Amino acid sequence: MSDPLTAALQQACDRFSSQAGQISILLEDKQDRFRIAIDETTKIPSASVIKPAIACAAFHDLNLKLDQFIDLRELDETRYCSIMKAFEPADTLTLKELIGVMLIVSDNPATTLVLDYVGIDKVRDWLNWVGMDDTNFDVGFTDFDLDGRIRTNLTTAEDCLTLLKQIGNPRGPYGFIRDMMENNLRNERIPKRLPDDAVIVHKTGTLNGLVHDIAIIESPVVSYYLVVLADQLPDTHKFAYDLAVFSEQIYEMMHQSTPR
Repeated sequence: MSDPLTAALQQACDRFSSQAGQISILLEDKQDRFRIAIDETTKIPSASVIKPAIACAAFHDLNLKLDQFIDLRELDETRYCSIMKAFEPADTLTLKELIGVMLIVSDNPATTLVLDYVGIDKVRDWLNWVGMDDTNFDVGFTDFDLDGRIRTNLTTAEDCLTLLKQIGNPRGPYGFIRDMMENNLRNERIPKRLPDDAVIVHKTGTLNGLVHDIAIIESPVVSYYLVVLADQLPDTHKFAYDLAVFSEQIYEMMHQSTPR
């Protein structure tokens, strides 16, 4: 990338990160032509962006078979909305299908059931194995955990980039996880204003005052990572909209400056 473009991208990231809240940004070209980092090692509650790591840990557990069927009567009760309410208690899904529900719609009861089989310790082992040293995973996604304890799980933008790089290769061992994240149905942030020919592999995270989105963005012309973690936000709805506009701005700047 040219120096003028890098400077312009840095300016856009600085401007976006200057609004109220605790905001971390990592923008990196997949060809290693530039990297822009703002507070990339600041620890922030991870919320649901940790869920792809749970999926990776499940894949690596030799004692688990992704095609094993799981009885949905094992689901925890929840007072929150859950897509699992569409199923009958006697229905079964495979572990892989539950992982899909966990990633595509970020369903918490499905995540809890996946964790019952994987175990938090196996997720921690995987995080250590890939070098996500500033990410801790101490509690899951039960109603009890969501009522405050969930904020004890912390991560950084740097570790989220490591996670994306593990998943990003479509021919790698995590290809099915990448496919699920590409079909994420929560697309009101980084993907919202991007063109239809752009492929966005991403995972969001949401808590009160917190808005995350971590993404791989690929088009016929550009290919890059964008990680945005934000906490202590006064208005999460406005921030989500601003993030979509920021994502579009970054995409257009890179797209216009890349030789065809």
